[in-house]
This record gives sequence, C-alpha cells and structure tokens, in this order.
Amino acid sequence: MNNQKWVAKLPKIILAFVCSLCLFSLLVLGVLRATLFNQEFMVDQVHDTKYAETIAKEINTNITDIGLASNIPAEVLSEVVPAEVVQQNVDSYIRGIYTDVPFNLIGTDQIEDNMDQAVAKYAEEQNITISEEMTANLTYMKESAISIFDQYVKLPYLLTYGHKVMQFDDTLILLFIVTGVVFLLLLIGTMMVIGKWWHRRLRYGAYISGGAGLMLVVVPMLIYTGGYIERIAINSEAIYLFLTSYLTDFILRFVWVGVGMIVLAVILWGVSEPLRVKMRNAINH
Repeated sequence: MNNQKWVAKLPKIILAFVCSLCLFSLLVLGVLRATLFNQEFMVDQVHDTKYAETIAKEINTNITDIGLASNIPAEVLSEVVPAEVVQQNVDSYIRGIYTDVPFNLIGTDQIEDNMDQAVAKYAEEQNITISEEMTANLTYMKESAISIFDQYVKLPYLLTYGHKVMQFDDTLILLFIVTGVVFLLLLIGTMMVIGKWWHRRLRYGAYISGGAGLMLVVVPMLIYTGGYIERIAINSEAIYLFLTSYLTDFILRFVWVGVGMIVLAVILWGVSEPLRVKMRNAINH
C-alpha cells in the first residue's frame, strides 16, 4: 500500500523538484541582474566602503611626494584633491562603464587652483619669492597631479570587467524571461497534477520555495564562512576594501534571497496545516 502511495506521488515529487530547480535558476538570474549587471550596486559599494575618501588620501600622498622633490613640505599639498571630487569622478566613471558613455575627468581645474593657492600661501608664509623656476616646477607638479588623479580614477580592470559583464546583459534578460515563463508553466502543471485540495497545493508550494531557498543559501554560505574573499591579495587598501565588500555583498544577496524563500516556505506550510486539519475533520464527520 505504501509503495502504491509513493508511486502515485512520484510524478508530483518530480514535478515539484524540477519546479524548484527552475525557481532557483530564476532567482539566481535575478540576483545577478540586480548586482553584477547593475551599475548602482557597484556605486553603492564605493560609497559604503568610503573608497573615494581612501584613494583621495593615496592620491594626495603621491602628490606630496612630488612636492617634496621640489622642497615643498608634505603638509602644503596634503589636501589639494578633495574626496568629493574623487567621489564624483568615480561615480561618473562607473556609470560610464555600464552605459558605454565616454568619461572625462571632472574638477581638474579645482585641483590645479588648490595647488596654486597652497603653494602661494606657503611662499607668502615663508617670505619666498616665486621665481620662474618655481613656477615651472609648479606647472610640472600640476600635470603630474592630474596624471596621478587620472590613474587612480580610471582603473583599467574595472573597465575590462564592466565591458565583459555588459556583453551578456541581453542574454541574461532573455534567459530570465524564458526561465520565468518555464517556471510559471511548471508551477501551473504541478498544481494541476496535485489536484483541487488547497492544503496540498500550499504544501507543495512550500517544498518548491524551500528547496530553491536551501540551494541559494548553502553554497554562498560555505564561500562566505570559508574566508576565501578576505584572502584576496591586493596592495591598495582602497581597492582591497572595495573588492572584498563588493564580493561579500554579492554573495550575501543570494543568502538573503534564499532565507526569504525559506521563510515563505514556512509560511505556506503553516497556512496549509489548518486547512489539512479542517479537511480531515470534514471527511471524518
């Protein structure tokens, strides 16, 4: 008798499993679209890690090194590149990568003016007459500063990564639509095979969402708890913080979506139980 019940349930179980796999695929594609293929996700990570502030310090440090070669103390040029200007450029650069809009540096005139004012103030305080040689050195320092600024903002690996990702954007959208349609058809088919009883439909819905949720949680959690992301070897503190935050948030998005599906499964199961009891009592009476 038990064997006959299992044979009767087998098509439903297989359909529910395939439906769960399809839902898992749909959710994975959705997370990818909301993260790796979304410029605002990267911009948010830049803001959260204070990436612009950190590289502004690194840029200013490099500029002060150039100033030291011309006998200008480090503190004179230590704040000529504001973090706000760096932030504007980084945001614009990232959005340009994803939208394929040409990027041009913003605020270079402000940086040059800051350097002119800083050197002029230093010369006035020290009673130094600005000679032609000093003016030529300042021009060289400004050109070098803009070059350093440009190198820090226009990271080549970000450009390469963004272009490669966006090559598959149309394919991802198509896959998402196809997977969504297939999932809906499978879900409708599963509900039809299960029958008219709502408690069974809700219970199988719990199996489907719970299975997809578990698949979304397990592997990302193994990666997250394994500490693989923190082991990335990068010399720049700013890039390290940005990259580890970017990857960590990307991994955790799968986990949170998976947890949401598991919670949904628990709710569906909880709602189905009173309906099952009600139906059984009605049959017994």
